[in-house]
Amino acid sequence: MSQAPNAHRATAADFDYSAQLTIVSETAARNWERLREHTVAEWSGDLDATMATMTRNAPFQIFHPSGLSIVGYDEVRAFYAERFQTFSGQGFFAKRWVVTDDVAVGQGWYQGAPSGPFFGFETHGKPLFFAMALWVYFEGGLLKGEALYANGAEMAAQIRDGATGDVRAELY
Repeated sequence: MSQAPNAHRATAADFDYSAQLTIVSETAARNWERLREHTVAEWSGDLDATMATMTRNAPFQIFHPSGLSIVGYDEVRAFYAERFQTFSGQGFFAKRWVVTDDVAVGQGWYQGAPSGPFFGFETHGKPLFFAMALWVYFEGGLLKGEALYANGAEMAAQIRDGATGDVRAELY
């Protein structure tokens, strides 16, 4: 197992899955379970288990606020390896999910205090709190990739000044 130093081995019980959840089919239900498996591995900092949930067919990570776009199995693996060194723990607190045969869309809040590279931004350990939407794409029962949508100008300001908030706040 390739796990980040000092990483906590998470389980599904460590996460708040109380978000409103809409699953449209049996395939979508399997996708949801794969996403949960990916989430536990990712937030545990377990690189091998995280990558085991992803397709080898040109997976991707796209972060629209910064313009960061990573494509390819080795490239995504390197992204996760670096991310596991700069921040850990659950950071996305979903308010709602819609899961289909091809995609899961989550809407919620990001809360955390990363230090170092953070989705194309350089951070300095200040607290961040912003609304985001996460699109997770599936292929053949595995994750194909993720695309994050948020306000890039707001993220940049928070990286400079910090921000706090309450993940229980409603999001419209």
